[in-house]
Amino acid sequence: MQKVENFLFKNIFWIILLLSVPAIWALFVPGFYGASDDLHIAWLQQMDATIRAGQFPPRFVPDLSFGFGYPLFNFVFPLPFYIGEVFHLLGFSLVGSVKAVFLLSIPLSGWFMYRFLREHASEWLALAGAMVYIYTPYRSTDIYVRGAFGEALAFIFPPLIAWAITKLSKGKSWKWVGVLGLGIAGLILSHNIMAYMFIHFLLILSLIIGFKIRTFLGFTLGLLISIYFWLPAIVESGLMKYDTVFNFIDHYPTLKQLITPFFGYGASVAGPYDGMSFFLGLINIVLVVSALMLFKKLNKISVWALGIIAISVFMMNFRSIFIWNMVPLIPYFQFPWRFLSLTTFATSILVIIFDKFNFGKYIGMAVVFGAVILNFTFFRPHDFLGRTDEYYLNRYIPVPVATEEYLKTGEEYLRLPKATEKRPTEVSPDKKLNSSFEVNLTASKVVDYYKYYFPGWEVKIDGKKVEAYAGKPYGQIEFNVPAGKHQVNIAFRETLFRKVLNIISLFSLIFVVVIIVKKNKKT
Repeated sequence: MQKVENFLFKNIFWIILLLSVPAIWALFVPGFYGASDDLHIAWLQQMDATIRAGQFPPRFVPDLSFGFGYPLFNFVFPLPFYIGEVFHLLGFSLVGSVKAVFLLSIPLSGWFMYRFLREHASEWLALAGAMVYIYTPYRSTDIYVRGAFGEALAFIFPPLIAWAITKLSKGKSWKWVGVLGLGIAGLILSHNIMAYMFIHFLLILSLIIGFKIRTFLGFTLGLLISIYFWLPAIVESGLMKYDTVFNFIDHYPTLKQLITPFFGYGASVAGPYDGMSFFLGLINIVLVVSALMLFKKLNKISVWALGIIAISVFMMNFRSIFIWNMVPLIPYFQFPWRFLSLTTFATSILVIIFDKFNFGKYIGMAVVFGAVILNFTFFRPHDFLGRTDEYYLNRYIPVPVATEEYLKTGEEYLRLPKATEKRPTEVSPDKKLNSSFEVNLTASKVVDYYKYYFPGWEVKIDGKKVEAYAGKPYGQIEFNVPAGKHQVNIAFRETLFRKVLNIISLFSLIFVVVIIVKKNKKT
């Protein structure tokens, strides 16, 4: 038996990958399935088009909102799309690229959870926590029901960050400062809301297990690597109309829904009639009950995890409405049940409560197989629709023409610039992101370029910059052209503010990579 265990844990990454197969097998079925957020496939195409137009980092995409474009990646988490673009450049379809990102999120999140828990518990219990983290029902909901591209990827990073914090608390090498920095940056760039949820609790972890100056430096580096994204997203959000498609008040799950073993593929609706599952998971609930029963024997990490669960359950209850109305930016969460991300993470950690027991190893074994067997049937879509790239481009991209499917979407999920008085109803005549053309006017004229005006648009006439501003009624780019023959060039560029942040992010990333590489070589 000991030889078998030695073999298993020497090859633990491959074991986790093998145990992940029931959770990811459905991603190998050709085409895409029915998911709520299937628009991410079209958004990946927009990132591809933006990069090919020479814009990096991508911010303003060319074709959304009837071809008026949109500062999409100025506000929307870019990392899943960067990774998806790598797969697309390697020859994957758009659908295949999105599914590849979903696929990566499962074993990698399990691997990092194992590495974190191994710092605090035996091998079997660490593997058990990894399997609970992978097979909690909400993970399936994210991938196969919601199609939550960024949220699914973001699950990789909290255990990676916790692992790095633990290493630094033990005085380990400077390499872990770099790992922590990459983890923080990865979480922020994967999903704005998940980062806002998790970072506070991860900071608390660093305090309770022994805060070090190196830990502070790692957090700071993570913020600096990602500052090119998060700071413009915050500062320039004021240029957009404050609006959310969903009101959080309508989406509180009931306590009964959290503990009822129901798994559904429907929508989240007002009241307790949701077709979507909010089940915490049977093993997850057993772990919470066990932790409460053994409360006096819990260590700091277990109490921390229980605290996360308690706060998350409260935030999912309608009695927390005063906090939702008080805390800045939290209404953008839209769905209180998003706190299931935190309960998924924290309940997985509770396996460590059995580490001091002689039979902890056997509990670990039981949890490993129980997590897979009890939950693997959830990890499949409701319908294998087999939809290809063309379906999503017709549905979400109106260039060169707006299809009937596109006209039905409404694009209410796009918050428009403040200068926009009404949404366009016809496709912009200006199809390209950037443009160059000649005019020959007998008198000066105000020219419209039918892309939304947003800081970064640069208009040059005969090589000289001229003022551009938002016109009516769509907030389109307008500028004055004097009489005569002129060469006009219009392009979206980085503002000075964003350029400075890009430089800070780039040098911070280089610094982190150097730390990790140099320390690894010394080791």
